[in-house]
Amino acid sequence: MKKKRLAWAREHRHKTIEDWSKVCFSDESSFEILADKSSFVRRRPGEKYHPDCIVERVKHPVKVMVWSVISAKGVGRLYIVQGTMKQDQYKQVLQTRLLPTLEEWFPDGEEFMFMHDSAPCHKARSISKFLADHNIPVLPWPGNSPDMNPIENLWEITKAEIAKENITTKVRLIEKLINVWHHNPKIKESAKNCIESMPRRIAAVIDAKGNVTKY
Repeated sequence: MKKKRLAWAREHRHKTIEDWSKVCFSDESSFEILADKSSFVRRRPGEKYHPDCIVERVKHPVKVMVWSVISAKGVGRLYIVQGTMKQDQYKQVLQTRLLPTLEEWFPDGEEFMFMHDSAPCHKARSISKFLADHNIPVLPWPGNSPDMNPIENLWEITKAEIAKENITTKVRLIEKLINVWHHNPKIKESAKNCIESMPRRIAAVIDAKGNVTKY
């Protein structure tokens, strides 16, 4: 995989910020209620098990998986995944979320490329046909490369914003997720900044000879 990452980086090393601004980066991510997070407390001797010094955990927390897409133009529509994402549901995602977003972002036949990783449902024959039928060019993508996908950084920002509230229900988690994704100014600003960092990400992979980078 390191060799493939390095070869991919070298192939794309001459792309400019303008080139990357035409790429639509997509991904899925999971969110959960009462997600684990680091907490630091000051306590006196003997208070180790005091309720105020203990972080409660949920044994089987409720999780929500979502899909979305970003570009230099901002963030696309969210899709709440039902169960496990398989090719039939993924085709529905592309139909109901990706196509309207592309029409909004590139209304006059502007050039663009679509990026998704090598998950089995993404590479199914029916999905490749769907993308070809709708004239959606796909950017080749190396496996095991979340550090190259700028949407990953936005997922982390979203999770940090959601963690500020003590959310205990699935409905509230979805509401908060939608609100942060579409209305938090950090998200739209970060989308553009992270995409503009692509030349630096590529250089970092080359410097690391295909190993993981700080991104």
